[in-house]
Amino acid sequence: MKSEILMPVGILIERRKSTHPWADYTWKGLGVVPNALPTGGWQIAVQGDMATQFLYASVNLVLHRRMGEAYDANVETGSPALWIMLDDADTQPVPYRVHGVTADPYEAQGRLDSAEGLVERVDMPPEILAWAVDYIKQMPDPGAFLKRKRVPEKLEEQKFGKMPIFSPEGRRVEGEDT
Repeated sequence: MKSEILMPVGILIERRKSTHPWADYTWKGLGVVPNALPTGGWQIAVQGDMATQFLYASVNLVLHRRMGEAYDANVETGSPALWIMLDDADTQPVPYRVHGVTADPYEAQGRLDSAEGLVERVDMPPEILAWAVDYIKQMPDPGAFLKRKRVPEKLEEQKFGKMPIFSPEGRRVEGEDT
């Protein structure tokens, strides 16, 4: 089993005119396009009166063997998802730089908690779902949790006639003779 596999994908987002007085546009992630050919940056995919869709390709969707539990939890929800992660940028026509795409809900939650950029949950396309499930099935079972046994602490033998600060009988109190 490979430690990680990757698939080139494209990111599809939408810019819509805003009705809010302080914002010109609202941005929303629409989806991920499997096996997308490189576009060399943001390209207009669909131009409309109220909304414009942009495509960015290609970005690698990486599945790593150590994240099997997270991918499994994502698939078991019944509506598997991918998360588009974008960083703020001062660019036109799209004010975002691509940070990545992930199938790991815990990584996406970490990015959401940082409150930086834009993180959008989108449905996982069937082609990517089949690819991910095939990889998850190859992963070995993690096995049962084994609790470590306690090992008793070994106390050092006190030398040089010095009284220990801490002893098995308890903490030594100043001025107390034993």
